[in-house]
Amino acid sequence: MLKFRQFFLVLPVLPVLSYLALLLLLAIISATETAIHMARDLDSQLSSARAGVARKLRRITANPFAQLHRTLLLSATLNLALAALGLHLVSGPMLALGWNSWLAATLLFVGTVIIGDMMPKFLAARSPTAVLVGSLRLLNPLRSILDPIAALADRSTDVLIRRLIPQRVKMRQPITRDEFETLVEMRVEQGLLDAAEAAMIREALEIEGLTVRDCMVPRVDLTLMSAFDKPEKTTATLEQSAERYVVVYGETPDVVEGVIDTLAWRLAGRPAWANLLRPATFVPETMPVLDALDAYLKNTTQPVLIVDEYGGLEGMVSQDEIADWLLYEAAPWQGEGAEIRDLGNGRYLLEGGTRIDDVAAALHISFPDTDGLDTIGGLVFNILGHLPKAGERVHLDDADLKVRRVVRARVQQVELRLKKPFTEDIDRQ
Repeated sequence: MLKFRQFFLVLPVLPVLSYLALLLLLAIISATETAIHMARDLDSQLSSARAGVARKLRRITANPFAQLHRTLLLSATLNLALAALGLHLVSGPMLALGWNSWLAATLLFVGTVIIGDMMPKFLAARSPTAVLVGSLRLLNPLRSILDPIAALADRSTDVLIRRLIPQRVKMRQPITRDEFETLVEMRVEQGLLDAAEAAMIREALEIEGLTVRDCMVPRVDLTLMSAFDKPEKTTATLEQSAERYVVVYGETPDVVEGVIDTLAWRLAGRPAWANLLRPATFVPETMPVLDALDAYLKNTTQPVLIVDEYGGLEGMVSQDEIADWLLYEAAPWQGEGAEIRDLGNGRYLLEGGTRIDDVAAALHISFPDTDGLDTIGGLVFNILGHLPKAGERVHLDDADLKVRRVVRARVQQVELRLKKPFTEDIDRQ
């Protein structure tokens, strides 16, 4: 006990306090580094955050790894400072008290690792979002200092790599689509892939040629809400919306004011909708899906709105719609044996390639003269007289048809609504 009292009396106060302060900062940086790697989606925090904090959170959501260079620089700096201070304490005051230098260094090292590294990382692993939000106050004021240093370190690393690696050593070019398809065919021939697996892979590759129009939710299926509606009407619209996002418009539906996330609205306790209105992002209907993903949808669930050449609203697409398209094409719903899916309330989802005779027999309805036509998609195409767009409708005697999905020049899905309810079950085989 006497030795410990002498320890605290002999040790200089300033180096000890400095060591403890640096250790606390290291703990914060270690937790932040772990949180950056684990936090993926901060949208749930945006509705409850203050305006200033919300802007910072959106910046992190757009690219969480932008903070990583800052944390690594701070971590390296703090570790060097702690090592220097620790060496001073071990070789000076602690040695003067009669401590064994190896024992003192070991205890100091173990304590630093536990307090400054292990415990903060365990905490960040349990609550990454809270840790990341709390670290904003430390990292953001240091951006002007750390970012230039990080950029200099990147440039220095590039120069060093070019000096050390010979010119003849080249990075292998990414595999092309043709090479990948050839590789798939080889694996099929070798028996490493079956035909169904190969077909799924080829379907997944088709996304390369798609535009946002191919995957969008058409305008007719969007939930639209006027900014001039009375509060009770807007509340009812948000409450009853079958879609997650509601588009708010001004004078006309083509004058979009923004988008409301109904899930965030409900979780926030159903506040005034204007508090959760997000500005809309617009893209042309001809934009490739992969470009939209890379530019707008990579790290956010916020949708983008599709407009035509005149600025008219055509539809909406988000990560969910693109994932639905990809999963639907690569791994279709297992209950589609008869290509007729019962949606309830007299509504059925038909594949574009479903035979007209099969639909007529299954639902006990009749179709107009279909000489030369075999499929539902062909029937819709023939009646409209042009390549349909998602959302277009065809009215028949016994049912109404609505185009649900069109890819390139092919009608893939059609929704059929009976004018007279049919109660028998559809044979799904």
